[in-house]
Amino acid sequence: MLLETSALVIGGGPAGATAARFLSGAGVDTLLVERDCSYVKPCGGGIPSGGFNEFHLPQNLIKKKIGRIIIVSPGDRRIEINLKGGHLYITERGVFDQALRSLATQNGASLVEGEFTGFEKAGGAFLSSVRRKDDGEEISVKSKYIIASDGITFSAGKNCAFKQPRHLYTISATMRRFDGDACEFWFGNSHASNYYSWIFPSNESASIGTGSSNPKELPGLLDNFITRKFGSNMESLSRNNEIDRPKVFPVPCWRGGPYSHGNVLFLGDAAGMVMPTTYEGIYYAMKSGQFAATAIIEGRPDNYRRMLEERFKYRFLVMSLFRRLFFRSDRTIEKWIRIHEYSAVQEIAC
Repeated sequence: MLLETSALVIGGGPAGATAARFLSGAGVDTLLVERDCSYVKPCGGGIPSGGFNEFHLPQNLIKKKIGRIIIVSPGDRRIEINLKGGHLYITERGVFDQALRSLATQNGASLVEGEFTGFEKAGGAFLSSVRRKDDGEEISVKSKYIIASDGITFSAGKNCAFKQPRHLYTISATMRRFDGDACEFWFGNSHASNYYSWIFPSNESASIGTGSSNPKELPGLLDNFITRKFGSNMESLSRNNEIDRPKVFPVPCWRGGPYSHGNVLFLGDAAGMVMPTTYEGIYYAMKSGQFAATAIIEGRPDNYRRMLEERFKYRFLVMSLFRRLFFRSDRTIEKWIRIHEYSAVQEIAC
């Protein structure tokens, strides 16, 4: 089967679904390919309320509104930050991603559940291969543009012989019957190796997790964090059915691209669009989708990189510098925590 479209969007997460929504809303023929519509990415699900409202997202996607952030240093220095002018909205990623895909199809985008397996140049266009999930049928898709928003899969990037963004690794689990009204960021190399541990409360539950550059040490780090925070280890919580089974997931590191290769545009995690230090990526993924769509609608795909850099490059560079300077040891992280006592730093970081 041969399908023809103007834009083929690979990956139906926040980046790809948002790109498909804006493209189809502007009358651009768009095909959105999502490998598994039932997949739920391990994620705290936090989105700034300003960004949530900016994209006119349905309010019923909000599981909890957070007005405070708590930062705890390795030496137990505690800083509470009241979010000014808005909240952090907590969403459930499976429901959230499905809603974004629905917004895209409501605007006229076509959706195929299947796996992108590669592309080749065909004159002035691309000829891509997609294996449909339900029956395994191979579909050929001819398109002018390819929107690569397939995250860590990075299939289109590999097709272009691009180097995949470097990753850190996270481990997270859902704690049941959790009552809290603040997102918490805990630092200390005993439970977060050059990273941080977190608690993101939702509706009577919470995402609990930590991160490291070494995936093999993640289970031990998570156990250490749970012991520090709750005074009980992972085995005990699991035995009492208070926490579910942890999941490991890689998180890309921002290095300034890749953003585009001719008419192939990279979005979200595939472009490393994750804020250094906090590793928040949903809002930046959605903005990359909007910017990519705008560049294509205007017939100027090269403008995509310019729009991203004008909006985010300075902030990402500053936070990347902070990470290199301070995320080295408990001693330097203590200095990093103290910096957050200044409102100017809080505005950049939060």
